[in-house]
Amino acid sequence: MMPSKKDPYANAAQKVIGLYALLLFTGRSYSLPQLAGLFHCSKQTVLRMVEQIETSHRLELETWYEGGRKWFRARPLARRPNVTLSVEDLQQLLLCRDIVWRLFPKPLGDKLTETIAKTAVLLPNYEDRAEALDSVTHFQPKGIVDYSGSREILDTLLRAIRERRLCDIIYRAPEWPRARTLTVAPFRFIVFREGFYVRCRPEAALDPPDPVLDRTLAVHRMRKVVVKDRKFKPIPDADLPSSEAFGLAREAPFAVEVDFVPKAAVYVRERIWSGDQRIIDKPDGGITLRFTATSRPEVLAWVLSFGGEAELRVPVDIRQELLRRLRVMMRAHQE
Repeated sequence: MMPSKKDPYANAAQKVIGLYALLLFTGRSYSLPQLAGLFHCSKQTVLRMVEQIETSHRLELETWYEGGRKWFRARPLARRPNVTLSVEDLQQLLLCRDIVWRLFPKPLGDKLTETIAKTAVLLPNYEDRAEALDSVTHFQPKGIVDYSGSREILDTLLRAIRERRLCDIIYRAPEWPRARTLTVAPFRFIVFREGFYVRCRPEAALDPPDPVLDRTLAVHRMRKVVVKDRKFKPIPDADLPSSEAFGLAREAPFAVEVDFVPKAAVYVRERIWSGDQRIIDKPDGGITLRFTATSRPEVLAWVLSFGGEAELRVPVDIRQELLRRLRVMMRAHQE
């Protein structure tokens, strides 16, 4: 039996077109491992796609080696490509906006709306702009963080990430009695459960690079961010924690096994909890979910959220902590 493709929904031609568009329209540099991950294929397949693009003479590519990786970038075009957007394209942009814009402070949300409105000039028929900019999405969050006072912090972080500059961040973690000043290199925003986080590398871990010491800081716990003059070298995406495992915090990966009753099984089956998850059907209509996680507190809170409709089997140490928490909850709720 032939092994299944990494991405069975995209044929070779679609991937070549996708690579061509990515290099042409972003102007960014991409490493060979990055492209293999983006297109869900092997490095050899990426090299073949690059060769096809180069032999077509429609796009000139620059290639070089840096940090033990091969890199690719499209050479700047003498003329800008003639591009138009369809009504469907703008509606998809609006959908993305509607999913995240209420997380932003109002001025940033308004700026996002204004920017999308400006793209309406790229419609082939400008009279279609009213239809294209008509939002059909309703945002209904629960427990959303209030970022109304974080505009300056978000702007400063964006600048620091773009310019690759170190920052002094005055930060207050829940377990700290008072705020501390952290000198870090912020290199990526992370959106998790309707909240903004920043992946940072401490100054002491920059040279030599030590990704193990990277930290994820919550934007709403930052009191002040000051950009410093010192710049840092690009931090490769390979150093980012994988989004394939369950959890924002990063511990050593561990296996999780949870049983769900039939009522909860429908909800669990409809979602992806980790890239390697496995669902096993049970005779009573329930399921067993097996997956990889990287945060014990998040697994514990997640299982507790199902009440009596879930039973954690593995790992044993979290199961024991769950039982302890349940005893505390029972005492707290006794009449």
